[in-house]
Amino acid sequence: MNSILTVEERILLQSLGCRSRQEALKVLSDMVGRVPVSSPIFSTIAGLIIKLKDASFDFTYEMRSDSGLADDEAEML
Repeated sequence: MNSILTVEERILLQSLGCRSRQEALKVLSDMVGRVPVSSPIFSTIAGLIIKLKDASFDFTYEMRSDSGLADDEAEML
C-alpha cells in the first residue's frame, strides 16, 4: 500500500503521538492558529488538516514508521 502522506506530514503526525484521526485534527487545528503563516511548517500543517478531513486512508497504517517509505528513504531518516 502506498502512503498518501509526505514524509514531513508523517513525521509531524508521529511526533504528536496522536492515536486517532480526530485527535490529530484537534491538535493540528490548535497548532495552525499559533504558527506564523510565513513559517515553512504552516503549509505542512494546513495541508495535513485538509488530508485528514477529506481523504480516506488508514490512519493506523500511515502512523507505522515504515509505511510508504522505500528502504533508502527510511535509512536517511
